[in-house]
Order: sequence, then C-alpha cells, then structure tokens
Amino acid sequence: MGLYVRQMKLGPMDNFVYLVGAQGARETAIVDPAWDIEAALRAAEEDGREVTHALVSHHHFDHVNGLPDLLARKGVPIHVHSADGEELDPDLRGDLKPIAGGDAVEVGPLRIRALHTPGHTPGSTCWQVEGEEGGIFSGDTVFVNACGRCDLRGGNPEQMFRSLSPRCSENANAIPTSPSSARFRPSSRIACGRAAEPARLEDREADVLE
Repeated sequence: MGLYVRQMKLGPMDNFVYLVGAQGARETAIVDPAWDIEAALRAAEEDGREVTHALVSHHHFDHVNGLPDLLARKGVPIHVHSADGEELDPDLRGDLKPIAGGDAVEVGPLRIRALHTPGHTPGSTCWQVEGEEGGIFSGDTVFVNACGRCDLRGGNPEQMFRSLSPRCSENANAIPTSPSSARFRPSSRIACGRAAEPARLEDREADVLE
C-alpha cells in the first residue's frame, strides 16, 4: 500500500502541517492542524482527498490553533494524548478522542500508531505510520538536528531522555521523523536529534537508567 503525504509550511513560526493517508483512498489525517486550515483543506481537495481525522502531537498553541476552524468546517475527531488533551480549550473537549501510547488510529486502510514521547510536554506524541513506507511525525519531540525544548511548562529533560534513548525508544536510530525523508525536507532521524542536543540530555543517562 502506497503512502500519500503532503507537507505544508504554514504560519509566522514556519510550522509544518501534514496531510497523510493511503494512496488511492480519500480518507486523510491532518497532523497538527494550525494557522491556515483553509489552505490545508484546499490542498487536500486538490489532491482528491478528504480530511477525516486530526492527529495532535502536543497541546502548544502553534500546533493546535487551527482546531476551532477545522471543527467548524469538518467536524472531525481530534486524537490527542489524554495528558495534553486537558490543556486544550474546553470548547474543544467534546470532540477529543483521548489516546494513550500504543493506540492506533485507522485512517481508511492506513494504520497510524501513537508513540508516547513525553519531555517537551507530558502528553507529547509521535505518530508512526505503519508499513514499509512509514515514518514518524514527531511534532516538537525531534527537530532537524535537535530535540524539543524541555524548559517550558510541563517539560522534563529526564522524560525527553527516555523518549530519545536508543535503550528506551524502539527503532530510535532507524525511523525517519517524516516519511520518505529523501522526498521531504527538512526531515531528520531520532538519533540525530538525540546526538545534537547533549546540553539538554547530558548526565541524564545514569539517573534515568538506574
């Protein structure tokens, strides 16, 4: 089964919003709907797709500020880790589908699994597309050659270490943070984010792994 992905850089903070689904199917998830929902929905329509799910990596404003507009236009379920769902606008909570690490969302024939990766926020989630062409949409857990900040409210460097450690995070060296990294830029690998941020993670290994 082929994979459909469309990457869009939207808003004044240059956030990446993704459309993802199975090739040949209309069902499509929007990952971290923010800033310009009209543009995202127009892109889906241009590609013959329909946005049917919203996947949230974490609750920070620059990743979720498009949710009210998305719900007004489409009324899709919002899949978000329960620890971060509590931080979203109360007006949105009736549309939330709280998830935990290991849960899977079926987007048409495509299965996308939630990986709980706390550290940036308590409920930070990487969304792993299953299958040979799959990859991970990492939100602010991993940047290109960096990991997410741990000094904001709810951040925790020890949890970030666990989330990125090759001894604690399955496939940490192998899975790109966006599918088909040769086709999508920027992209990275979890190992790169871990290696590039020793100041945020150093001296945590002995404390965490005891």
